[in-house]
Amino acid sequence: MKKSFHLSIFPSSNSSRGFTVLESIVAIFILSLSISGVFSSVQQSLSQTTIARDEVKAFYLAQEAVELIRNKRDGNQLERIINSSSNTWLFGISANVADPCYFGKVCQVDAVSTSFVYCGVSWGSCPVLRQSPSTFLYSYDVSSPATNFKREIQIESISATEIAVTVRISWTKGVSTREFKAKTHLFNWI
Repeated sequence: MKKSFHLSIFPSSNSSRGFTVLESIVAIFILSLSISGVFSSVQQSLSQTTIARDEVKAFYLAQEAVELIRNKRDGNQLERIINSSSNTWLFGISANVADPCYFGKVCQVDAVSTSFVYCGVSWGSCPVLRQSPSTFLYSYDVSSPATNFKREIQIESISATEIAVTVRISWTKGVSTREFKAKTHLFNWI
């Protein structure tokens, strides 16, 4: 009687009885790793989205401050042309030492009231902006809820006909403080 051996790479049907406990644990571990990787990616994407949203807000808040200063400068210029006013192009901004944004000072500008207010002599001395829940405008109105953004302006004299305006927007996210600075030059166009 001859015995034959049959080798097969596939297990015979009577030897496959399902997963062992060890195989089940390994499968659950691999599945857990893949799911946690996906959740980690989603969480990181949401975090980056929040950072990007805050940076976009900071950019627009800085741009708004520059535009308010330009508007005040242009209003002063038009007043000189139309009404022969003796006010300078920087009247109410930084024409003299008493002005809120005089060279070396840090000031704030309120878009709603279009007012300039002295804050101090160093960055970080201005209060946080507030946002109206009805109009969504940013201002310093104490009846509106506080945001986590601070907007500060510093003006530097370059010449008799040129100034450099630096706007600093800072905000906190968790325990870290972020900052966005924009700098532009304005000129006396008369």
